[in-house]
Amino acid sequence: MIQERVLSRSLRLMFSGGVVASMGLLALPAMAQNAPTDNQPMQRVEITGSSIKRIQKEGSLPVQVLTAAEIKQTGATSATDLIQMLPSMQGFVPASSSVNGGGAGVTTASLHSLPSKYTLVLLDGQRVAPSALGTGQGGGYSVNLSSIPLEAIERVEILTDGASALYGSDAIAGVVNFITKKNLTKGEVFATYGQPKKNGGKWSSAGLTKGWGDLESDGWNVLASYSHEEQQRIAALQRDFSAPGAFFKFSSNGKQYYYDQRTGNTEPANILFNARPKGTTADTAGYAINPYLAANGNCGNPLAGPSGTQCLFNYASTVEDVPGTVRDSGLLKGTLKINENTTAWAELVLSQFAMTAQYAPSAQQMGVNATDRFPALYQKYVQSYLDANGLENPSGNATLNYRSVLIGGRADKYETTARHFATGIDGSAFGWTYNAALILSESKIKDTAAGGYTDFGMLNDLVAQGKYDPVTGQGASQLQPALLNGTVFSRTKSTLNTLHAGVQHDLFSLPGGTSIISLGGDYTKTKYTTDYHPLILSNSGFVTQPASSNYPVGGNYGQVPFSAKRDNWGLFTEVLLPLHKTVEATVSGRYDSYDKVHSDYIFGSVPNADGLLPLLPSGDIGNTASAGTYKLSLKWTPTDTLLLRAAYGTGFKTPNLSDVAGANTYNGSTAGSYICPFPGSAGCQPRQSQYDLLIGPNSQSGSAGLQPEKSKQWTLGGRIEPLPGLSLGLDLWNVQIRDQILSAGVPEQEGFRDPQTYKSLFVNPYYDPAGYTTIAYLQAPVNGGVANYRGIDWDFSYRSKTAIGDLRAAWNGTYMLKQNYTTQGNGTVYSDLGRFGQDNAVVFRVQTNLSLSLTNGKLTNLLTAHYKSGYRDQEYPFGSAISTVNPDGSVGDPIAFNGRDGAPEPLRVPSYTTFDWQGKYDFGNFALTAGIKNLFDRNPPLTLQNAGGGNQVGYDGRYTDPAGRSFYITGNYKF
Repeated sequence: MIQERVLSRSLRLMFSGGVVASMGLLALPAMAQNAPTDNQPMQRVEITGSSIKRIQKEGSLPVQVLTAAEIKQTGATSATDLIQMLPSMQGFVPASSSVNGGGAGVTTASLHSLPSKYTLVLLDGQRVAPSALGTGQGGGYSVNLSSIPLEAIERVEILTDGASALYGSDAIAGVVNFITKKNLTKGEVFATYGQPKKNGGKWSSAGLTKGWGDLESDGWNVLASYSHEEQQRIAALQRDFSAPGAFFKFSSNGKQYYYDQRTGNTEPANILFNARPKGTTADTAGYAINPYLAANGNCGNPLAGPSGTQCLFNYASTVEDVPGTVRDSGLLKGTLKINENTTAWAELVLSQFAMTAQYAPSAQQMGVNATDRFPALYQKYVQSYLDANGLENPSGNATLNYRSVLIGGRADKYETTARHFATGIDGSAFGWTYNAALILSESKIKDTAAGGYTDFGMLNDLVAQGKYDPVTGQGASQLQPALLNGTVFSRTKSTLNTLHAGVQHDLFSLPGGTSIISLGGDYTKTKYTTDYHPLILSNSGFVTQPASSNYPVGGNYGQVPFSAKRDNWGLFTEVLLPLHKTVEATVSGRYDSYDKVHSDYIFGSVPNADGLLPLLPSGDIGNTASAGTYKLSLKWTPTDTLLLRAAYGTGFKTPNLSDVAGANTYNGSTAGSYICPFPGSAGCQPRQSQYDLLIGPNSQSGSAGLQPEKSKQWTLGGRIEPLPGLSLGLDLWNVQIRDQILSAGVPEQEGFRDPQTYKSLFVNPYYDPAGYTTIAYLQAPVNGGVANYRGIDWDFSYRSKTAIGDLRAAWNGTYMLKQNYTTQGNGTVYSDLGRFGQDNAVVFRVQTNLSLSLTNGKLTNLLTAHYKSGYRDQEYPFGSAISTVNPDGSVGDPIAFNGRDGAPEPLRVPSYTTFDWQGKYDFGNFALTAGIKNLFDRNPPLTLQNAGGGNQVGYDGRYTDPAGRSFYITGNYKF
């Protein structure tokens, strides 16, 4: 066997492009613990980003690695926490997005600000069933990190370069590979408890891992691991930066303003109507009154306040900053050595994850009139006001702006059940090594009403019978039977079954060594199914007729269940060419073929012009897709202390199942308020208003259907070690995507800005499921234009022995140079880089982590800094949301913010830096760790965005930590 030299070992350990890389928080200590002795023979291992098992050394692609020891040093309690704190991650779906932001209990990984669907997440190098939920921030069809059992993970490998030529369609941004523990014979038990300084947000976890049998001596090994984790919620009222909710003062350019986005939907309800002086033919004027306020001088609850003659409700004070979660997960793995050359294995990963997210009480507008729609309420409140003030209402109609405050906020319990079973065989024969594997992976998500939702039909009856008065709140106890607590709103199931096989063989000798070839293929069947409670099923015509009279108040409705599936296969090859002892080239290629999507509609109730309810068609929809991709990479090591590398590759991405299958369904209201896009049309609303949104697939075939996305990417970088203990790595990377599929469709801001160009995306008139006429905007997937991403990743590390102990430092980060996209071929170029973009997201110019540690004997202290650069806040979208401050401190006149007429430019959100400290004392078999997160108790910076990842206001929960200073302690015992 070839022996590993000290310098080559140093390169292997220090570079970010090999199997073991220095990365993030205290990478160096783990390197020292895992380094082989100088006499230890080198072993061939499989590297993320390569199908070739080769001598363990630095590769030509940038791979970052976190070992189990490094994972513990981060203080992360879940795979989500671990991955989303890395500087190379941007644009993911965080837990806060599940607070009415579309997250649906899903969290994702996202490399280099590309949407999550471009980052492939693997478990032991194998694909995992994705989730079609979690689209609130570009989740797309991505793996739910919440289902990954962190305690069972031995290390995480992150390939930060595109890998479609090896892994297939969804690895354009890169790969995150969770490697589970294996061949352990000992056991380990741990327990953790953590608590913020402020109320809310406590967390705890405990777990056990035990192995039996040594693979080498006994010929078999069985490993079992189990862990339980709990995270307590943090309510907005428990933090001073979120407690003000949607009503607070702020300063800009030395002037003070009020931010007021409270809503007119409240309880006791406001009443809106048009009136004019009695006996005249004058134009009517709008009136907004609150009879409870007029009678009592207050608004009946502490989160509502008077504004003129009506009450405004502070909805954002009722939401959660962090939803509560519970996770149980386990791993069972068995390995059997059949003979000297053949090993069989099987593993089962099970995970049960529950997230309960609470947000504002349900809002519901209710029509009343003098004849057949709650006439008693009309006479009692509207007609009496008209008579007392000498007015008349020619239409006889009024609207109650109601919110079910007295029965509490809405809450959804999202339960994710994941099962991943894989079995395979590895061996060698006739000079070839081979591997084969069968993967059966499944992910289920159930959405259950956990509070605040009511049955509209029952609510309507209670009001009509006079048992409940929404104008005064009297009789609120009568609403209890109408609550939908425990109702399962929806169930989704995603399955992915894969059969994989590969072989490799030495080819011929080259000046640098022996070339190696690998060949392989895989066949995959993917299926996605969704079903809904009858209250949520579509009975609205989208165009042709009014809605059903019943639905969950404040919930999703107008949905169509369906089932979709697709098969695909791929072939790949890779050749390693050691051209010289200092030059190594790798060439890889892949061919993929995807069938059309086969869709079966479980329930189809979309009325046609005749009012009939035909079943939506089942069968093959969309387009087939096939493409070849390739990757070329080169590594040059002119000296033992310098490495240079370069890579160029292509990729392609097929439409997700959820992009192609399904039906156009109601999806709430636009985030912004707009003037009518088609003046004079039947669906126009008065003044600036919110309009309805529809979401749906693009099921068409041929040129009108979705086409595959295609990408080109390159990387140029290297590493130098100018001094003993000092290692400096830098990689410049670039990704360009053509025909990018905008899964959420053309952003509403773009559509309403140019309605003639996007006229086909508007439905006018549209009959809202609640029964009124408006205009709807369809956000269906389209092939957009071109998206560009470019940046620099760096990874610097230093270690030195000093008189007071071993000193180690690591600094890594990402500097974004470019991020832009178009929504059509030659359309307007948009960018989120350093600003809150039109797609309601931010791309940070700089994200970085810096860590310093000192080990003295058995004691290690670690200090880590996390930094995000500042950005320009969004343009103020609502003219009435910002007001001046009167001399007495009261709310002044509203300002229409457009950067002119004395109004300030959008805020500059400052940079955000937090520090973590951790201390560990190793007693031998027992280790005690204590730590403080957010050491200096830094609050999130102020932002006025209101269309981000959730219902939080005053800060952006996607980018900052609302917990504040938090303390934790962990005990580990090995036996």
